[in-house]
Amino acid sequence: MQRSFVTFALLLAVVGPAAAQEPPQGAGDRGPFKPFADVVKDATEMNGFFDLYRTADKLYLAVPADRLEQDFLLTFEIARGIGSSGLFGGTMLDIFEGKVVAFERHGNTLYLVQKPHRFPADPATPVGKAVDLTFGSSVLETAKIESVREDSALVIDIQSWIISDMSDVSSRVRGAVGAPGRPGRANLDKGRSYIESVKAFPENLSLRAKLTFTPGEPANFNAVPDSRYIPVSIHTTMAALPEQPMTPRVADDRMGYFLTVHKDFTQDETTFFARYVNKWRLECETPAGDGLCTPREPITYYIDRTVPVEYRQAMIDGVQAWNTAFEAAGFNNGIRALMLPDDADAEDIRYATLRWNVSDQPGYGAIGPSVVDPRTGEVLDADILFEQNMILGWKSFWRTNVDPVAAFEEMFAASDEELNALAQGGEMASMADEISAQGSFLRAALVARGAIAAGDPVPDEYIHEAMLRVTMHEVGHTLGLRHNFKSSFDTPFEQLHDRTFTKENGLASSVMEYPGINVAPKGQAQGYFYSPGVGSSDKWVIAYGYTPDAARAREVARQGAMEGHAYGPDEDARGSGALDPSVSVYDLSDDPMGWGKERADMIRGIWQELPQAVLTDNARYADVTAAYSTLLSQYARATGTGIKYIGGQYLHRDHVGDPNRRDPFVSVPKAQQQEALAFLTEYGLSESAFRLPPEVFRFFGADRWSHWGNTMTVNGRIDYPIHEQIASLQASLVNQITNPFLLARIRDAEVKFGASNVLTIPELMNGISNAVWSEVWNAPGRNVPSMRRDLQRAHLDRMIAFVTDPPDRTPADARSVARAELEDLHQRLTRRLTPPFSFDAYTTAHLNEAKIRIERALEAGMDMK
Repeated sequence: MQRSFVTFALLLAVVGPAAAQEPPQGAGDRGPFKPFADVVKDATEMNGFFDLYRTADKLYLAVPADRLEQDFLLTFEIARGIGSSGLFGGTMLDIFEGKVVAFERHGNTLYLVQKPHRFPADPATPVGKAVDLTFGSSVLETAKIESVREDSALVIDIQSWIISDMSDVSSRVRGAVGAPGRPGRANLDKGRSYIESVKAFPENLSLRAKLTFTPGEPANFNAVPDSRYIPVSIHTTMAALPEQPMTPRVADDRMGYFLTVHKDFTQDETTFFARYVNKWRLECETPAGDGLCTPREPITYYIDRTVPVEYRQAMIDGVQAWNTAFEAAGFNNGIRALMLPDDADAEDIRYATLRWNVSDQPGYGAIGPSVVDPRTGEVLDADILFEQNMILGWKSFWRTNVDPVAAFEEMFAASDEELNALAQGGEMASMADEISAQGSFLRAALVARGAIAAGDPVPDEYIHEAMLRVTMHEVGHTLGLRHNFKSSFDTPFEQLHDRTFTKENGLASSVMEYPGINVAPKGQAQGYFYSPGVGSSDKWVIAYGYTPDAARAREVARQGAMEGHAYGPDEDARGSGALDPSVSVYDLSDDPMGWGKERADMIRGIWQELPQAVLTDNARYADVTAAYSTLLSQYARATGTGIKYIGGQYLHRDHVGDPNRRDPFVSVPKAQQQEALAFLTEYGLSESAFRLPPEVFRFFGADRWSHWGNTMTVNGRIDYPIHEQIASLQASLVNQITNPFLLARIRDAEVKFGASNVLTIPELMNGISNAVWSEVWNAPGRNVPSMRRDLQRAHLDRMIAFVTDPPDRTPADARSVARAELEDLHQRLTRRLTPPFSFDAYTTAHLNEAKIRIERALEAGMDMK
């Protein structure tokens, strides 16, 4: 009996407390919570995706009991930034994949957990159990249960969630206040932060908070009234996932879609990756027959009321231009554009919008981000933004925002981080400035041919075409399409101004291109400035992604080698691996180098009479300086079209057995490589490359506006640093032609295609030396002008570096050939400096210095192991 009593007591000790730790969670349980009526007393009630109750200092959210552990979408967007430094209003922080989250109850606390959605598996299978064992959820936030509503919904206060760094926007703020590559410090000041707006819609909640960040060190932002307190408003969106997931379309590497990628361990393929294209759900009202079907619900975009009236029609046209592509997919009127209704809200996920944005410093020009269902790639929302800064070049004044050297180098250089951002839907940071610069170039060209007077704006026709092009491009991104920088190669050079051809096929076969502006030389009929509609490649890609017939999609994918289906994304165009001259930014036609020559010649002609093209009565002479700098950037980009021909290879994505299949890599013919070297040396390294009449330089005025947001100097100089700017550009050109990756590709190409079929390293380096040192390459030699001396020093720097401190991954053969070039140059200089000679004092000093530097470099190079 005593033993039974002890056993019963022990049982109470074990069972009793455990039962108390997890209170009953039945429908009628109110537990220790406050009465619901008391909690929401005087609160404003908002019914929607989740019901909200807002008081002066609380934001209550009601979670129905049957929606616990039910997945939904969580996304973040910068609602208002600072107009510079990567903090731009309207930009999504969760591009494409939002966070898949759910509410979990543990005790008297609700947990907001983020699910690891990238590793799907049937939970009933052994692999599913292994996945569940391996990948856990992250707890984003927690909240005590404050009350239980009459229908058993659990009520929590989420105000502290919204006034927090749950979005991780602080990482962007730290980048803004830091130096390049070195983030600064910035802390969220909750005492200076508050909720700005709360909106409940049927399919989503939009919660906006103004957050204040205090930097560790003083920051200087023109648009921030007091840079000690940096304001960033964040939209937090909670949205429903489709109740019935869309049937995904498997991706194909022959064409460019943004991807939703899973790692499915149940697949029996050669890879565990399951790749789906990002696309809107578009279904036929009735099954498609031989003709076009009417969509059950067309893809609809809404023009926000922030868009200036004069650009609205171009935007509507830009959206609806995609209907020709959807016809290729089997749909009639598959896409439409409407004005946003007065009673609609752009924050409602049911409205995909095109909105206007202003910024202190342009960040992208325009951008087309979207949010997708991470399970299938279905696009759920899109908010396209247009920066007003990009249209400045369309007006009647000039800008100096584009640095010529940066414009040239950007055609080739790209970090892994930038390429990754572009693959996720970003735009090159230069896009706004480039579109503006193209407008400025057009204005100068039209003045030069007498079509408009100096000081006049560009024609309205151009403005409509430019806005139409940008709209089509950004809508294309939100339809799922990536950049396509090879599409310009589909248009014959001689047909660029053939309006009949380009109306049907485009100036490029895809509006996902970054095209150069199409300007006809003087005396030639002008075609479209930009593509008037989507191109043949766009139609092909949309047909693949959106056709309701999966079997037809597989057939469409095999058409990559057909004419008009060229494709090359960001990573093919820029970065250390880029090698295809047909895949470049800001060029045109199937002859990029021929187009580059034509464009460079046009600019050279404008330069000769630049003051007449720019100046009007009462104009500032600083406009001539700005115009020259802008045109120099366009000249640099035109010249850069020749770089990738050298050691170049045409890259193809065809699969085995595709119709008209091509080899994966095809060498650029040696004759074209030689032509490219001649083009680059004549237009970039020759004695006449940057020659302007002295009187033109004398018109270069200074910008004397002294105030915030304006720079009065160029590289610290009040007067224009002519030598410095030209020397920097030519040095960059020399470095690009002798890039270690380019030199390595030449060696590999000799093995793949035969040394007789490529421009070899000795031929390349000798050709550069001959052009750079032309004044002294042959006897008896001539005086070397000042700009040429700067170029020769830059070339010498590069060759000496190859011998004494080679850049990373320089082929050994390149070092040997550079040494041979220095030895040959030393012999030539020795002969030229052997008396008698008649060089001026500058040239004599320069050549003697060069000779001594070579001697020391050769001696130092012999000591290297």
